[in-house]
Amino acid sequence: MGIQLRSVQKTFKSGEVSINALKDITLNIPEGEIVVILGPSGSGKSTLLNVIGGIDKADSGSIHTCNLELETLKDAQLTEYRRNHVGFIFQSYNLIPTLSVYENVEIGSQISKKPLSIDEVLQKVEMQGRKEKFPHQLSGGEQQRVAIARALVKNPTLLLCDEPTGALDEVTGKKILTLLQDINRKYGTTVMLITHNAGISEMAHRVIKMKSGEVVDVSQNAMPISAEQVNWV
Repeated sequence: MGIQLRSVQKTFKSGEVSINALKDITLNIPEGEIVVILGPSGSGKSTLLNVIGGIDKADSGSIHTCNLELETLKDAQLTEYRRNHVGFIFQSYNLIPTLSVYENVEIGSQISKKPLSIDEVLQKVEMQGRKEKFPHQLSGGEQQRVAIARALVKNPTLLLCDEPTGALDEVTGKKILTLLQDINRKYGTTVMLITHNAGISEMAHRVIKMKSGEVVDVSQNAMPISAEQVNWV
């Protein structure tokens, strides 16, 4: 199944200024890969993730994934697509402060038609023993684990991660990357990860480099390294 993009364009307007966020993007991403997207700020990385995830709509071109043509979907259908197929993880954890760890993850479970077991997922992210705690009682790494659990419990086809280790130190960041690698291996989830850390690209099956709204290079790693071996830069 995977993800196929054909001639995808996206422009944002601010007053009289137009910003070409995506310029004629054509990509093939096989199912079940870890894909790292590299590029400077403003290169279009987040916009690419957002059009694949159905948060934004491309202005032109086609995106085929999960047996759907995203450009043909109405807003309600895009909502269903996000609910049933996509998990999002961001640099900011976006946890609800008045809910416990378990309750934050339960939100992800409630909006899915085929959720995983909440306790199984909490065990997977090593937060089972903290499930009654609230976000303010957790470290940054623990909060990111909860955010990953909330996305994972939906049993998504695609796990889209926008700088998930950007606010974390090396030790904690590598633990999060190890978790994402484990999820990919155990569940066959396609993981797309935006980062400024070029070292992380060595654990990917495929690396996409972007600049000024364009894909300037796509490469593959024949033997991705483990997350623990990533050269943290």
